[in-house]
Amino acid sequence: MARDSRLLTHKSSGRCSRSGGWTARLGGALTLSMVVALPLSAATTDTPATEETSSSQGDDAISLVYDFSRAGRLLATLETTAKLTLASYEISSVGQSSGIADSLLRARFESQAAGSLSGDGPTPISFRNFSDTRFGVRELKMTRATDGTFDVTAEPELEPQQAAALRSGLADGTVDPLTATLYSALRPANSTCTEKVRVFDGRRVFTLAFSRTGTEVLTPQDEQHYAGDAIKCDLRYLPLAGQSREWKLEQARNPTPPIELWMAEFKRPNEEQDVVIPVRMKLESQWGAGLVHLTSVTIGGRTLKQASLTPAN
Repeated sequence: MARDSRLLTHKSSGRCSRSGGWTARLGGALTLSMVVALPLSAATTDTPATEETSSSQGDDAISLVYDFSRAGRLLATLETTAKLTLASYEISSVGQSSGIADSLLRARFESQAAGSLSGDGPTPISFRNFSDTRFGVRELKMTRATDGTFDVTAEPELEPQQAAALRSGLADGTVDPLTATLYSALRPANSTCTEKVRVFDGRRVFTLAFSRTGTEVLTPQDEQHYAGDAIKCDLRYLPLAGQSREWKLEQARNPTPPIELWMAEFKRPNEEQDVVIPVRMKLESQWGAGLVHLTSVTIGGRTLKQASLTPAN
């Protein structure tokens, strides 16, 4: 029997700051910009797929293009692709600094995740994270056993507090950062931004806590950016294990505010079910605010205008 297969391509353009810390933060934030963008509810329907429906649904790709900026300047790009079937998923992301950020940082990021899908949600199997910047090369690979424990290999090797986090058992039963982006997609729009997801990135254990703060009508100056009704949410990073003492002291002095997210519902061609997509993200840091904007959506090969949600000419 054929299985429903979906392909989602997510492109982000972004900015990095003068330091490796800002680069890492923006890289992670760009990954989180996938939240609620994946049409998992369609990919995990209980209705068996037929050859005819599988063929048509397999063409129902979603392509998202974002710009990522700070102080009005574009500093990096990110492209994320997710392929979903009734029983499995694969996600990959590639980020690259550009412009002045490239001359300062020369940063490239890659991440891949794979796992299984069921009525209970996603279950990770493997995860890889790679970065190459002027500060050096870092790579981490991990696999998840059936009992929920992880096997991790890393270069450079895990720091003592990170190895302790892995041994503590707090990582057992968690998901990797890319798999975490699938959870919001399992919820309908009326319950978006209500979940808490425990995450293990191979070095640190933390919770991503979403909270819905209301609705807002976005009226941006740039006509390429989404205009219209949006669901507004806060996303908080709650540390559990593996964070360094220096990081904890810095957070005690200058707590990082939550990431602000705005999501909107989009109509899919020839489908009754809408898809909820992040259209804007705002990150605050000691270097200022970073902004992520959705600039175009292509669903099933048709480019949609965000403001009217009608096919573009």
